Amino acid sequence: MDLRSFVLCNASGDEVCISNYGARLLQWHTELDNETRNIILGYSNLSDYQNDPFYHGAIVGPYANRIGDAAFTIDDQKFSLQANEGKHHLHGGADSVSDMYWEIVAQEEQVLTLKCELPDGFNGYPGNMHFWVTYHLNNDSSLDIDIKVTTDKPTVIGPTTHPYFNLAGIDNSAVGHMLQVFADNYTEVDTANIPTGEVIPVEGSKMDFRQPMTLSGEVGSTDLDHNFVVRQKNGDAQAILISPDKKLQLHVSSGYPGLQIYTGKFLSGKFESSSGICMEPQFYPNSPNVDSFPFYLTTPEEPFSMRISYKLLKKLQLEN
Repeated sequence: MDLRSFVLCNASGDEVCISNYGARLLQWHTELDNETRNIILGYSNLSDYQNDPFYHGAIVGPYANRIGDAAFTIDDQKFSLQANEGKHHLHGGADSVSDMYWEIVAQEEQVLTLKCELPDGFNGYPGNMHFWVTYHLNNDSSLDIDIKVTTDKPTVIGPTTHPYFNLAGIDNSAVGHMLQVFADNYTEVDTANIPTGEVIPVEGSKMDFRQPMTLSGEVGSTDLDHNFVVRQKNGDAQAILISPDKKLQLHVSSGYPGLQIYTGKFLSGKFESSSGICMEPQFYPNSPNVDSFPFYLTTPEEPFSMRISYKLLKKLQLEN
């Protein structure tokens, strides 16, 4: 299949570029002060995404983030997954949906739908899986990402999207963004970034972003790569990212109970460390193995369905 890209346009002057490789969100150009600003970090050459180790803009899964010891159990049967981060499993393993060519199902001026399939046993996951993702660029400068997955066996599903945002524009420094996360707690992790099972209050810690906080120095100075237990679901903002010049902000919302904030500390090569900020709605990492974490299996009778929304606002509007 050929490597291709597609552009969605709305009445507000936004243009979103998407590739069939990994169903990746490559660029988001928006008009601001009679200029165009691209707010998604990415490669200048489309072919570079084929060798990208950072999941730039990709749909990641079947299960986003980490599964401890690369295994889970369904109905007393243990399933061993591909271990691609030490002894653990990350973002579905190698050559998963983030590194596959997706088929174009439908394309309109503001809507693009893609699909792909994974066979039973792929990287250890049970069930033949069929993925669909629909990008819908609305006229209010919001981007809805609808992900649906069907399976013929009970299985672990929890995909997300992985763009690196820089609201200053990708040619400028990302230093000075402000971040607000509507979460009273976060999930504690060990040295391998696997949750311990403990849910920790953010109050009194460097994880307290309930009020907007400036990510100062290098954006990654707080070394954020953590899952927040968000309060809002289904339409309300779970987090807000604000550009250093205060002219642009991005609201993220979803039906997921968690939100991973990653400030790009490990970016390298063509990208400076901490030059983009990820806001990834998700189940908590390792949820299939932690009984107290909110999670549900995807079954033939109950397919997976999730909407993730990013909305741009071109005025300062902070929430409490």
